[in-house]
Amino acid sequence: MRLAVSRSRGLIGIVCVALVLMSGMIQATHFHASGEPDHDCTLCMAAHHVARIAPPVTLDVRSVPVARVIVPRSLSRPRPAIFFRLSSRPPPLGSALLA
Repeated sequence: MRLAVSRSRGLIGIVCVALVLMSGMIQATHFHASGEPDHDCTLCMAAHHVARIAPPVTLDVRSVPVARVIVPRSLSRPRPAIFFRLSSRPPPLGSALLA
């Protein structure tokens, strides 16, 4: 199956390269009997159509302070009045065997 996919991709690649080369040769050898470009000919229209130059886009980038940076105050936490023995229990026995 992989060989068939590889062959089909290679064949498509060869066809694409051949189309690009043939279209380049056709554009180079294309002419009309009058010597003038024909406005009804799509190849003449594509060859003589010039891309427009776009003006450069400039962005005004500034560094404007939005908010002041303030050092946070340290909060004092009240100590618990009641200490539960099970709140700080050791790990189960099975975890020591895994390590």
